[in-house]
Amino acid sequence: MKRQLGGQCTGSGDTDAKRPYHAPMNRHGMNRRGQNRTGEDRPEPAGTASPRQTRDAAKDTRLALTLPPDAIDDKAWEQIENVLSLDCLVRLAIMPDVHAGYDLCIGGVALLAGTISPGFVGYDIGCGMCHVNTGRTVDELLPDALSRQRLFDRILHDIPVGTDMRGPGEFDAPRFLSASGDKGLTASVVAKAARQMATLGGGNHFIEVGVNSRSEVGITLHSGSRRPGWDIAAWYMRQGRLFALRTPMGQAYLKDMQWAQEYALANRRAMLALVLKAFPSLDEATISHLLASTINENHNHAEVDGANVLHRKGATPAASGQPGIIPANQRDGVYITRGLGNAYYLSSASHGAGRVMSRQKARAHIEQMTFERQMHGILCRTDKGVLDEAPDAYKPIAPVLAAQDGLLVDVVDHFRPVVVIKG
Repeated sequence: MKRQLGGQCTGSGDTDAKRPYHAPMNRHGMNRRGQNRTGEDRPEPAGTASPRQTRDAAKDTRLALTLPPDAIDDKAWEQIENVLSLDCLVRLAIMPDVHAGYDLCIGGVALLAGTISPGFVGYDIGCGMCHVNTGRTVDELLPDALSRQRLFDRILHDIPVGTDMRGPGEFDAPRFLSASGDKGLTASVVAKAARQMATLGGGNHFIEVGVNSRSEVGITLHSGSRRPGWDIAAWYMRQGRLFALRTPMGQAYLKDMQWAQEYALANRRAMLALVLKAFPSLDEATISHLLASTINENHNHAEVDGANVLHRKGATPAASGQPGIIPANQRDGVYITRGLGNAYYLSSASHGAGRVMSRQKARAHIEQMTFERQMHGILCRTDKGVLDEAPDAYKPIAPVLAAQDGLLVDVVDHFRPVVVIKG
């Protein structure tokens, strides 16, 4: 049975945003509707069913796909159809790392008229990545196995991972007072905010130290708003799935969500500072300069755009010239991108490769020895506790990048991992 979104959208949006879109061409002279410059359809391979016959929702002019409809798994497609049923939907863009999520699929970007949805942002509000290129070579910073082991040990000593938290008074957190007026929500967020500041969490959150083709060392960090963000999301989802933006509930969610985004960024920056301090040769002035030049992207958020609200869940902003980060998996590293500002796809890009296996399925089907062999030469955990984060749990990165390189973003750099920390 389809999960319904519960209630119709309310509010009026920007009517200009409802004008027809014309799909741009990629480097191969085809748009993502499978048409060439004269509007002719790409021929279907012999003996295959047309996506237009099997998934009629693909005809909806509000939908922008970066991959063929039949390449999307059934659960994610069901969520796409549910979103397309909303009368307030202005535009829905689907990134090439799409997979099933909650309400809005992961890899979905939805522009809603006058409406904001906590389910379209998700539980880990403000989750995102920071990246900095140190400009120093691997020979300078990590010349041998001993230096890498020391770095690995120091990071694990300085940064709690998984469910671990900090002791009272180690870090301060931004002040929180829920705009909803609910004292219970305020209390639950405040109880964890300081103790989970500068902590990584678990799942797909990571700290990765990698090297590019110029032998420069780069640091990438993926984390979010931890339990405070989860509590905010859960409280508002219990109140409803869709709020008119200009109502008290819509405004309260917007303000609390923005606090969680700021908290998530502060969390990442605090951890990044600790990672940089783990390199003995980086002094305070250098660290301060590197922190100021950090790339930050947030892939779970909502932004007010005139009378509309743009939601991204597991999708990164890709405005013209905007730097971005697309990780593959812990074996294949991190790609640095520059946005192309493609409005047809709501100026967005993927936030990674996307999972091809659930965590449960990965633990059941991926062989431990295969995981260990794939990670050979990279200092990281390869025990059963992180088997669900093995490379084979994710889609191959090459087709995900090919679907957006030159269309949504330009890929400008690639860092291969040498040290990886997982929660």
